[in-house]
Amino acid sequence: MERRLYRSQQDKRLFGICGGIAQFLNIDSTLVRVGVVILTVCTGVPILIYLLLAMIMPKEPRWSDAADGYDIYERPYKSQPQARMSDLDSEIDRLEKRALVQEVQRLRTELGKYKNV
Repeated sequence: MERRLYRSQQDKRLFGICGGIAQFLNIDSTLVRVGVVILTVCTGVPILIYLLLAMIMPKEPRWSDAADGYDIYERPYKSQPQARMSDLDSEIDRLEKRALVQEVQRLRTELGKYKNV
């Protein structure tokens, strides 16, 4: 299976560059971040490389975790269920607000009918 370098959607602080590199190399993203900080303090060059990568590297596609080479029962635990739950929570909030607006509109029309009687 072909491995590609993407900006991480789940493990990111600024643009997801360090998280994507860590995911590509199968190491902890904290190690990549510490390495970038140390190199930046010593040389200053990683800042330019980081900004260049932020413009060049594509974002990780949403479906990438489904095609990561693991069977659905063998997939290791990641923080993705947490991200999925927050997406689900925001979608539920949006639907609740929409339903509330529709209910208010329905009540206004009903009230309008009684006032005009």
